Amino acid sequence: MLVSYQWLKDYVYTDISPQELAEKLTMSGVEVEALTPFYPDVPNIVVGKVQSVEKHPQADKLYVVQVDVKEEVLQVVVGIANYQEGDLVPVAKPGAVLPKGLKIKKTKLRGIESYGMLCSAEELDLDFRHDYGILILEDSLPVGGNIKEALGLEDWVLELGLTPNRSDCLGMLGLAREISAITGAPLKSDFPQVQEGEERIEEIARVQIIDEDLCPRYSARLVRDIKLEHSPLWFQRRLLAVGIRPINNIVDITNYVMWESGQPLHAFDYDRVSESTVIIRKAYEGEKMTTLDEQERQLEENMLVIADPGGAIALAGVMGGFHTEITGDTKNVLLESANFDPASIRKTSRDLGLRSEASLRFERNVDPNGTLYALDRAAQLIAQLAGGKVVKGVIDEYPSVKENALVDFKPERAQKIIGLDLPASTMKNIFLRLGFKVEGDDSLLKVEVPTRRPDISREEDLVEEVARVYGYEHIKTTLPRGEITQGKKTREQKLTDKAREIITACGLNEAITYSFVSPKIFDQLKLEEDNPLREVIEMHNPLSEEQRIMRTTLLANLLRVLQYNANRSIYNQGVFELGRVFIPRGKLSEKSLPWERETLALALMGEWGEKNWQQKPLSVDFFLLKGILENLLEGLGISNYLIKPCSFSTFHPTRCAELVVGEERIGVLGEVHGEVAASFDLEDRVYMAEVDFESLVKHSSLKIEFEPLPRYPAVLRDIAILVKEDILAEDIRQEILRSGGDLVEDIVLFDLYQGEQISEGYRSLAYSIVYRSPDKTLTDEEVNKVHQRIIDSLEKNFEARLRK
Repeated sequence: MLVSYQWLKDYVYTDISPQELAEKLTMSGVEVEALTPFYPDVPNIVVGKVQSVEKHPQADKLYVVQVDVKEEVLQVVVGIANYQEGDLVPVAKPGAVLPKGLKIKKTKLRGIESYGMLCSAEELDLDFRHDYGILILEDSLPVGGNIKEALGLEDWVLELGLTPNRSDCLGMLGLAREISAITGAPLKSDFPQVQEGEERIEEIARVQIIDEDLCPRYSARLVRDIKLEHSPLWFQRRLLAVGIRPINNIVDITNYVMWESGQPLHAFDYDRVSESTVIIRKAYEGEKMTTLDEQERQLEENMLVIADPGGAIALAGVMGGFHTEITGDTKNVLLESANFDPASIRKTSRDLGLRSEASLRFERNVDPNGTLYALDRAAQLIAQLAGGKVVKGVIDEYPSVKENALVDFKPERAQKIIGLDLPASTMKNIFLRLGFKVEGDDSLLKVEVPTRRPDISREEDLVEEVARVYGYEHIKTTLPRGEITQGKKTREQKLTDKAREIITACGLNEAITYSFVSPKIFDQLKLEEDNPLREVIEMHNPLSEEQRIMRTTLLANLLRVLQYNANRSIYNQGVFELGRVFIPRGKLSEKSLPWERETLALALMGEWGEKNWQQKPLSVDFFLLKGILENLLEGLGISNYLIKPCSFSTFHPTRCAELVVGEERIGVLGEVHGEVAASFDLEDRVYMAEVDFESLVKHSSLKIEFEPLPRYPAVLRDIAILVKEDILAEDIRQEILRSGGDLVEDIVLFDLYQGEQISEGYRSLAYSIVYRSPDKTLTDEEVNKVHQRIIDSLEKNFEARLRK
């Protein structure tokens, strides 16, 4: 935000230099990023008074002007004559250098000597709005005075880097309060005085708020019989100093008051508002409107608009409409001063690619109790600068009045936090200088915080105000102290590093996503209404609606990663994230914080492996995902796990499994449901897994045991059995291990078959079984005995039939 030093002094009695002011503001937390002079020094450019204008005797399009510059009368040859005798104009005398670099010298034009140049605003590098030609100055300026001093261009511009919480400083008045608090300089209290007519506004205009949540307050005034023209130069100069281009007196006044008060305003051509009725509502499906930049906009249903019975006439808080803009034919102006929901304005602005000074302020919480001041100030200026007649009264729709916050403050506790022995009276005085109301004694102060400071809601916020206003530089600097110890990683950190190494070695890339997500993700994931994952922690002040809650699952975040990459033509993807999810534990407080669980999620899509002359890539599938997960489990020393079918609404109903370690269910994996993938604009099949990593760590081991190479040979036997198709291959494997005992070293399922020669409802499973004894060579008789025991057990427990 740009701030004019001279303009700022209209609101606070201060004589400190711009440099000192910048230093004090920065030290108080309002960072001044740059301090620059508004206009360069321009010696030899002065105010001149036209004494006579005559035609050039040798040229039809030139004029010879005699101009008084106090010390002398200069003869200047000019190519335009939009001035007359007695007018004050800028004169560049010989030796002057214009801001754009042109050097002025004595010259002769068609036989007549010219001792300087009469300047236009453009030649002075000033973006004033004025009639074409030489800049005509105000009659009150001193003849012969330097143009920089005469036009009030001796100013400094402060560029502020405001943090989002300090929306109160997005106006000159708010910044003046800040300066008053940190310097002790008194404020200039000058409230707008409005002369009203007899006609009453409620008899000729109406306002209706449909969506009160998105528009807590809407105030309006009507000014009749305005005269649209250029603003005075002093007024334009102030706008230029803060980076605003002057347009006309009405638009300039709305911008001026916004910069002064921090409250955005909008001016409608009242006669173009259908039925004199303003309606604040959401856009209709398929609704369109043309904005001030003459661009037709397709509106979405969640966008807040200002409308009349005929349709939308403005994008609330973002940009006005072309249909009701102020033009040369405008006679009556309806002024809007409103308060809009920050999240709604931010989303509309982002979706339409429209950013404005008004939307910036609404996004950062404008004070709803500041609308009337801004309206009255604008009405006062329109009456003063545009000759308008203010209609009596204000329409003020304010369904739910926002009250000041009451915060308890203990001076003794603040002293301990800050580290300074400040008297309670000093702290109380700081609050009073900030414009807060204070009651109570030295042990407990009750502080009433105005609504313009939404960033202050608890005692710690008030402690911060005391520290920064008193001055951080007064807090004694201390060096940090602590014992130096040899650092080493914990068991959990080592296992986390190992997990990352294993997964990246499998070819996946790690993603890191935000912990804040949109509530809409649960519907996108097809989670049931009673699913525990829908129990969330909501943010009090979210950056946007898309980041309103803390995540309880990583699946949606990884799906957005896949979507982002797919939109950039990256279709073959393998990504994982190792991060925290946040589960509420009752009502949040300092003693009952969320349950933060370290969680691992994997996602695969497209094809796997490189394509070259030797091989073709494979399409990712459930078994590839399962294999990566099994690699991880084995790498972390976990062998007592089971992967078995389950149901999970986010995944395909028949391609979903759960991971069980010991007796604990710690994860789920499967193919993402087609509807879920489609909600993220993903056309390919997606396979994902999510595992409670803390439980995984609990069952993991870093212990590495040496196992010598076997001394005795193994015996390999194959077995093929027919079983019902609902019997799990893993259950068969576990039964072989149990009934085979210590002699069974390994089991591999090498074939699965359904089709001809197999009865309906059955399937054939073929296993290779490795038999080995650690202390002798097995005989065929010994192996046959164990092998038969396995067959008998399978026939008994699973009604399996041996295929021969």
